[in-house]
Amino acid sequence: MNPNKKNFFLFFLLLFTCSNFIYGQNSVKFSVHQDLKLLVTGDKLGNGAGTLNIITRLKYENDQLNLGYFNYGVEFERANIAHGFTRYGAIFGFTFNRITNNPNFQVTTLLGLGNISRKKHNTYSWSGSLEFNYSINKHLKISALNQLTERTDLGRMHSKNVNRYSFFIGLEINLYKFN
Repeated sequence: MNPNKKNFFLFFLLLFTCSNFIYGQNSVKFSVHQDLKLLVTGDKLGNGAGTLNIITRLKYENDQLNLGYFNYGVEFERANIAHGFTRYGAIFGFTFNRITNNPNFQVTTLLGLGNISRKKHNTYSWSGSLEFNYSINKHLKISALNQLTERTDLGRMHSKNVNRYSFFIGLEINLYKFN
């Protein structure tokens, strides 16, 4: 295993373990999102409609606070674009679930730090996302994910880092709820 990947996963495991002792987590969630633009119309870079760009996340949520709760987790993104694209990282954020009169509506802000792998090169990258969730039932949510990602892979390929905006749609499943 690559030493950077090993250190990243050890760091996350330590963070996860320490957080369990500091905060009582309420649930573990799994989500999957697809980039809507690449799915429906493609882009102007040679990726046609139906191009897969999927983000999967595994996160856990802490106890309810006044306006919401904290989230911690890992994410993995894979896109079927030229030269391949893989991004993985750790995410941290806060979900606001008491800002409207509708208890099924939630807004989550997340910051991510991780790695992009493309053309046999790995580069560090950050991401920020704003997610709107609506609970269908106690096990399933539909969501819209707005994400800004530092594309350091493009910097390596074209000598210029850029930030890219993407809009994803997806589902979030409650895997386990703690009492």
